[in-house]
Amino acid sequence: MTSTSQTPPTQQDSGSELVLPLAHDATAPSTARHAARGFLTESGLNDDAVYDALLVISEMATNAVEHALPPVTLHVQPVQTDGHPAVRIAVTDGGPSPEPGEWAATGTTDEHGRGCTIVEALTAGNGTRTTEATTSHWATLES
Repeated sequence: MTSTSQTPPTQQDSGSELVLPLAHDATAPSTARHAARGFLTESGLNDDAVYDALLVISEMATNAVEHALPPVTLHVQPVQTDGHPAVRIAVTDGGPSPEPGEWAATGTTDEHGRGCTIVEALTAGNGTRTTEATTSHWATLES
């Protein structure tokens, strides 16, 4: 994810949020997508936005498993941006790992490294917040 000190834009929250602890292993992206699909559909996003959000969730969860320490938690919250449905996605982890994950360490450069570009291309905004104990990568998608 892009390392930035930006904070997510202020939006009107819907009051509901999906919070899902994820295993720190290769199952995390799939688990996150499956859990978020119904939640995103019910949030009022159109089908294209749901698809984009699932791709962003998958990329963010993969990055957390490959490049960060546990615990990993997915947060998905429907919001309104300029009166239109949107969604705020965040993946919180235990901060940078001193060693890359197994896939990142063994894969060739043409097999990885596009996650941040994908997230940036599909979102209205994204960034990173860091505390003493956690790092949270966030993105906002508009419908």
